[in-house]
Amino acid sequence: MGFFDTIGRGWKMSKLSMSVVKKDPELMVYMALSGIFSLGVMVAMAAPEFLNQPWTRAENGQMSPAYMGFVFCGYMGISIVVTFWNSAIIANSHIRLTGGDPKFMDGVSAAMKNFHLIVIWGIIAGTVGLLLKMLNQAARDSKHGGAQALAMVLNIIGATIWWMMTFFMIPHMVIEGKSIRDSMKSSKEMFFKTWGENVTSGLGIGLITFLFAIPIAIVSVGIMVAVPQMWWVGLIVGGVAGAILIAWSGAAEQVAVSALYLYSKNGEMPKLYQEMGMTSFQMQAPAARVL
Repeated sequence: MGFFDTIGRGWKMSKLSMSVVKKDPELMVYMALSGIFSLGVMVAMAAPEFLNQPWTRAENGQMSPAYMGFVFCGYMGISIVVTFWNSAIIANSHIRLTGGDPKFMDGVSAAMKNFHLIVIWGIIAGTVGLLLKMLNQAARDSKHGGAQALAMVLNIIGATIWWMMTFFMIPHMVIEGKSIRDSMKSSKEMFFKTWGENVTSGLGIGLITFLFAIPIAIVSVGIMVAVPQMWWVGLIVGGVAGAILIAWSGAAEQVAVSALYLYSKNGEMPKLYQEMGMTSFQMQAPAARVL
């Protein structure tokens, strides 16, 4: 029963985290800004090659070292952007979950206050992420089945370990102002206190997002099929609804991190979660029925 109880608690917390985002829609604005800035960096990364700048290619036609360095810096820039806005969400949701009434600039101010840590951590996380991508690509390109399987297994193990060690990095950096080293140490220790809920909350949010995505896809495709002359209307409807859903679920994931952080620190769920029916990761017993 313990395992299924954990699944149930993670599912419950996923729904509550998404409810918190409904109370503070500016969290979705943070996610939107993260996407816009990231897209801007991606466009800047691709622009030199798109414009056929000579320095992007070596004489043999391969990507030049200069352009490789440029792309690497862009990738680090995206990692920093994502870390910055995730930090803003964590800070803003922490205020809400501890009884405050956050404003839009509260999260931005907290992230700016710890900008030096965000930059360092963004570069570290981006570098590790890039190495994992390279390992995954090497597995795909390998013609040797055994080497390919080994590379894929190592990639999965490495990504999982990294995720576990860094799950609570941002709360320790932004909320407590700890150094990168101390934040990673505390993050690893805190993760294993609530590891089951960490995993199931992420799965719960992912499943809820998928369930919402199904009707969005049906409506979008339905419009395109029903009115083929205005297929672009269905595309716009699907795109806008999908973007809102991604922003909502992405913000909810960070809210869940904030809630788990407080639970691990204080031994009880945030008051807002308790008011919505969840205390100490135990589901409230259903009210007795009068026969």
